[in-house]
Amino acid sequence: MNVLQTIRSRKYLQRILLSFMLVVAILAVASLFVNSGARSKVLSMQNEADRKLLTQINYNIENMNGIVKDLAVSLYNDEELLALKSGADYRQSILKIERLNHTVAASPYLHAAVFYNGAQHRFFSSLNHEIDNNLLYSSLQGYMDSRADLPKLQLIPLDLDGKGEGIDVFAFFLYDGEALGSINDNVLILTVKPGWMLDNMKALNQVAERQSDVLFVTDTDGEVLISTGGQLPEDLDLKGELLPRISESGRPLDSFNYKHDDTKYKVTYLSKALNNWQIVSMQDYDVVLGSVRQMKWTEIAVTLSVVLLAVLLSVFFAVRLYKPVGQLLTLVPQDVRGAPQAKDELSLIAANLTEMISKLKGLELERASQSNVAKLYQLRSLIGASHSLDEQAILQLREQHSIDIAYPSPLRLALVQIDNLQGLAAEPGLPMESLLYFAIANIGQEVLRLEGSCEAADMKSGHLVFIAGNTEEELAKLEERFRELQQKIARYYHITFTVTLSEVFSDYRLITRHYNLAIRHSNYRMIFGKGAVMEPGLLRENEQNEALRIPQELERQLTDGLKGGDLAETEQTIRKWRELLGGFSYENMYSAVLHLAVTLNQTLGEMNSRNVNPVSVNLQAINRRILEKETLDEIETVLQEVVREVAEQRRSGREDKNRLLAETVKEIIDKHYADPDLNVQRIADMLKMSSVYLGQVFKAQEGTTVVDQINAARLSCAREYLEQKDLTVTEIMEKVGFGNESYFYRLFKRRYGTTPKEYRLKCAIDRSK
Repeated sequence: MNVLQTIRSRKYLQRILLSFMLVVAILAVASLFVNSGARSKVLSMQNEADRKLLTQINYNIENMNGIVKDLAVSLYNDEELLALKSGADYRQSILKIERLNHTVAASPYLHAAVFYNGAQHRFFSSLNHEIDNNLLYSSLQGYMDSRADLPKLQLIPLDLDGKGEGIDVFAFFLYDGEALGSINDNVLILTVKPGWMLDNMKALNQVAERQSDVLFVTDTDGEVLISTGGQLPEDLDLKGELLPRISESGRPLDSFNYKHDDTKYKVTYLSKALNNWQIVSMQDYDVVLGSVRQMKWTEIAVTLSVVLLAVLLSVFFAVRLYKPVGQLLTLVPQDVRGAPQAKDELSLIAANLTEMISKLKGLELERASQSNVAKLYQLRSLIGASHSLDEQAILQLREQHSIDIAYPSPLRLALVQIDNLQGLAAEPGLPMESLLYFAIANIGQEVLRLEGSCEAADMKSGHLVFIAGNTEEELAKLEERFRELQQKIARYYHITFTVTLSEVFSDYRLITRHYNLAIRHSNYRMIFGKGAVMEPGLLRENEQNEALRIPQELERQLTDGLKGGDLAETEQTIRKWRELLGGFSYENMYSAVLHLAVTLNQTLGEMNSRNVNPVSVNLQAINRRILEKETLDEIETVLQEVVREVAEQRRSGREDKNRLLAETVKEIIDKHYADPDLNVQRIADMLKMSSVYLGQVFKAQEGTTVVDQINAARLSCAREYLEQKDLTVTEIMEKVGFGNESYFYRLFKRRYGTTPKEYRLKCAIDRSK
């Protein structure tokens, strides 16, 4: 009773029991499927065995028939037996009977060998058979007399004594000619023992271990020739039910189930045997599936035993497995307000444990966060005001906040800026920036601390500062370390960053000075590009360059290239400008960029004020795009895109103008084609332009000349008149603007392949059809 109460109150214990029960249920279902598969497999194997048995019986009968056939032909054509077959001397015939005796004795199939001598009208037969010769001769004679179409070389069942007790022998007739007596009356009759065929069928049944099966052979009339094994079922309507069903199946070798007097039989047949006989096997269906049923009951008994044992073991092991859980459950508070809801005991224990671990981690993270905040504040103070700290203060900072800056030791500062920070998120801001700088700081400290001291601080001003301490030789290799760091960050986070390195210094009080200098040097990312690692020596020439602006000649080339539409010259000028600004100091370089933007805006403004088709370029957007870029390469790309856009718009404007001119010419031709004086010059005068220019533009746009366009319009109208009007050809020619008849005929035939008159005649014929 206590066990049942425990199970009802413990959900997890119920799940353990249900899991065991599910396994038992799966085993039971699997057993059913195995039994069903075994049943199908047994039936399939039995069908295959039955077909092989019937095929083998048919083969043995055909083999025996072939041997007897060869023996009959041999005896019939044997010259030594002519005295028996057709000799007129009775005494000579008697002397050859011994030969027949030896032939019959040598064959396991033959019952007797009989010659009917037409010359003597007498039967001669071997003597070693158990049937009275007179009975044998009279039966053979009666059969031959009753059949005008006596079958030749074919096994024929005969009931010699006429008692209807079955087949005594199978007779095999051989004679000359197509029908008996057509040439002579000589006949050879070989009688075959039916017992041989019966013994053969019994032997095959015994090999197949099917002695109780009913196996029989019927002829074309449905008469049972031989039967072996068990007896045919009583009242079996062989001719009325079983054989018609075999005939209706349409397959020479098959099987089916047949029910007779509440007994189900499995019937297998071969309907195209020798002489169109039918070989049929009948088996009790229950006997066929006896092994399967026995296996089924055995499986049921075993399954029930296993299920009972499995249930008992399930309860036992479930209770034992649940015992540690029950002990843990006693340690969990059950009635605490606000406790997490759980589905079972383990979920309740896990929820309480998770809540406890979460609280502990929260306390630990809060403590670590407070420590990190204090450490970061001290690092920022050191970087921003290192000159105000004395030696005792720096030692105390290192001790209290575990700041990993070697003292005394050579130091080097590195300033890191993430490239394209604004494009890394749909809504960029401090959270994304802080996370990325946090990742770079952690990985960077791991890399740099392998060979020295290192600290990193996010200055919240768009950059991260590393302070590394080591020997001067190792600090000189700091560029290689940051190259490795760039590769790792790019592989993990798919971002790049620029590094600005300071000189190596030994006094920690110089940290702030080198930090401010690194901030200034970081602006040279505009020249050296994103992902650069900038050493102080790399920037020395730029810092010493006093050039203030771009030469006037370069500005003039840019202006002339834009105004003249020379795209190649303009692009080359922008590339020269980029190379020149690459050597400026940062302040002068930035001023030169702004000056170039102003020059570009002024040039485009002048072009638009003097051009009929102004260029639609947003100058404010261009200035904004230039100022948003972080490197000279990006600014150069923007300028190249702008000049290409301007060139494309100017080219497109010219094309639109030419397209408009060509359409206008086509409209004039469509309206004035009937004017005989219409030509290129007349149209050019209408449009107030040069006829040569007009012809060139029209040919370039339409691919044909103005004259050809005029002629095409006139010929198209003339063709319509020929189809629809009853005007003469001359009247039509004048109406569409042609003044020369031969010229009109030549153009019409060239365009339509026929003369105007022939065209009108063809149209009239087509309409009359």
